[in-house]
Amino acid sequence: MLAEAIDSILKIPPVIIGALIAALISLIGVLAANKSSLNRLHAQHENDRKEATLQRLHDATQKEEDRKAAIRREVYIDSVEQAHALLGAIGGLFVKPLDFSGVGDAEPLQIFLKANAKVWLVADSAAALLSRELTGQMSELYMKTLASAYPSRVEFQKILDINALLVRAEEDVRRIDVKNVELKESNSETAVRDGALVFLAREQEYISSLKTSRQQIFDSMMPGRVAHMYSLFENMRSVQETLVRLVSSLRKEIHLSANEDEFLQQLLVMEKRALAMVERSAGISKINE
Repeated sequence: MLAEAIDSILKIPPVIIGALIAALISLIGVLAANKSSLNRLHAQHENDRKEATLQRLHDATQKEEDRKAAIRREVYIDSVEQAHALLGAIGGLFVKPLDFSGVGDAEPLQIFLKANAKVWLVADSAAALLSRELTGQMSELYMKTLASAYPSRVEFQKILDINALLVRAEEDVRRIDVKNVELKESNSETAVRDGALVFLAREQEYISSLKTSRQQIFDSMMPGRVAHMYSLFENMRSVQETLVRLVSSLRKEIHLSANEDEFLQQLLVMEKRALAMVERSAGISKINE
């Protein structure tokens, strides 16, 4: 049977055999090319899949970083604003009206503590540690200044009370002036007009005595106020330095230049200016009318 098959093949014309061989070679080439194309396509798809996965991971990471940066900016801005607001409140405690409920006195510190606690929550470790340090320093400074400023606040309350009396007395004078004009225009009796003038003179004398008393209290407060401000600047220095270091650390986290040395140098310049202002205020001899 094998011999018959070979004999049959030999009977096939050479042209046809050549064509079959050529077709077979072509088929093998096509299959090889297709296999190579499929392999390249599979490799490209695999590479595209990996790149798409990496891009999704990158986008998710970037989105999370952007969200974290936005939260940090909001927290940091509020914290720095409240820190400076508290420093301003500390500086103004000397002349702050008395608040025996304690609510008004505690409010600036409570607002700062709330804002600064958020920094501790979202900041990196360096800034978080500085935030906690600032919390302790600021609380200590506020409570210490609140206690030392109390005697001066008692004295300043007298000035506030006199100011309230002056407002009412000056309103009375204006009413008397209007009444005198009405009496003059109506040709009222001389005795009535004279009585109104006497009352007006007494009110004006009363206003003058109030202003004199107010000035005396103000003058008596000045030495203590100047001493208080010098002491406050001394106690505030370490707090201000910690605040500068914290702000510089927070600036780094939101990709800004820290500039810590420059800010510390600027702090010294600002302190000198503030002290010069205190010294000039010590020369004030008359309270604003």
